[in-house]
Amino acid sequence: MERKHSGGINIGTSSILVTFVLLALVTFAALSYMSARSDYVLSKEAADRTASYYDANRMAEIYLANIEALLSKHLDTVADSQEYYEGIDKLFADNEKIEVTVGQDGVRKLSYSIAVTSGQNLDVVLSAHYPDQSDDSLFKIDKWAAEVNREWFDSVKKGAEEQSGTRLLF
Repeated sequence: MERKHSGGINIGTSSILVTFVLLALVTFAALSYMSARSDYVLSKEAADRTASYYDANRMAEIYLANIEALLSKHLDTVADSQEYYEGIDKLFADNEKIEVTVGQDGVRKLSYSIAVTSGQNLDVVLSAHYPDQSDDSLFKIDKWAAEVNREWFDSVKKGAEEQSGTRLLF
């Protein structure tokens, strides 16, 4: 008896093809999962940082409202701008959070910082203003900005220098 050879694909070839297709699908599924997970982690971190910033911003606004109330009460007790500015030093002398410095022309600068994260602070600087007919405000906001915490930055920089054994240029 003579055997007939049929042309075409053998059963083994189709099994290998199905195996490779399944491996490709599993690989793409794993890559998709890893990508989605890293996107989720990144989004969660961004949401946490944003929430921390808004919490710090809310606290800075509470400080601002308290400063405005104190300055308003202080304004009612003074007779002139000289007495107003000198009284600001005494008003915040015992406050650890609010720093008072004397700027140009004797204007008092009030500054405070609220921690956003371990590496970032919300820094606020106000210029106390004696109200007059042209401007009845008690202060002017000079700075309201989130900035890198210098102490944290220096500690990270020092740790990186110790690990690498070289001095970093930033």
